[in-house]
Amino acid sequence: MSDARDDIRFLADSEHRPVVVSLLHERPRSRAALREATGASSATVGRILGAFEERGWLVRDGSQYALTALGEFVAASFARLQADMEVARELNDLLPHVPLEVIGIDVERLTDARVTHATQHNPFAVVSRVRELERISEEARSLTDFFPDPCIEGRYESIVHGTQRFEAVFAPVVVESAMASEFAAEFEAIVASDRTDVYVYDGDVAHPVMVHDGVGCLVVRNDVDVSIGMIETDDETFLEWVTDVFESYRDAATLLAPEDLAAPLEAVLART
Repeated sequence: MSDARDDIRFLADSEHRPVVVSLLHERPRSRAALREATGASSATVGRILGAFEERGWLVRDGSQYALTALGEFVAASFARLQADMEVARELNDLLPHVPLEVIGIDVERLTDARVTHATQHNPFAVVSRVRELERISEEARSLTDFFPDPCIEGRYESIVHGTQRFEAVFAPVVVESAMASEFAAEFEAIVASDRTDVYVYDGDVAHPVMVHDGVGCLVVRNDVDVSIGMIETDDETFLEWVTDVFESYRDAATLLAPEDLAAPLEAVLART
């Protein structure tokens, strides 16, 4: 006796069946249109349509094939399953290092999240994605202990030569590294801009977070403090947590003035 797993296997164990059911979920189509869209042979498309009809998923009206109410339900359910499994695959390596209970969400709340992975072939994927966000955001917040030269350059262009409003909380190492780099002048210009508020937090940053135009971002690190990915979502609870984390660090940090960059950082932090 068959069960639900047989229908799941029937759809999943095929290159063309999921495509056909998805196409018919959009609108009725002819056999020729399905053959052209899938690249499958006429015989293959015919077998798929016959199998769908046997299961009660499909009806034929002249040259057009359409899903029944049951077929529409199956198509929608399978699409959700595919999407959910894709999220599971995307988050697999990151979730052990994401404080879901602290944030107050479950995995289901991340189904619409954008996930960036740092890989062996692209170890700077997170930096590249942050640079992209730097270019397109009008309102940005950042809590971090890592602000590499490309990000300094990106923020400089967006703030000094653009219209971005930027609020940042940096660990001391960020300020020290920036002022010792070839982008020291650009960092000074960022701090001096009337569209920025830059703070220095004298302590460890447990979770680097950002907000770009109402989207919360969490940089995910592994057990040896290496950035392995980033999660972006406008989920209300996630965004609220990111905002609370940022503001708690900001409230314990020291606002940096342009003239502070010429003073010993220890003296600046002593004002807190």
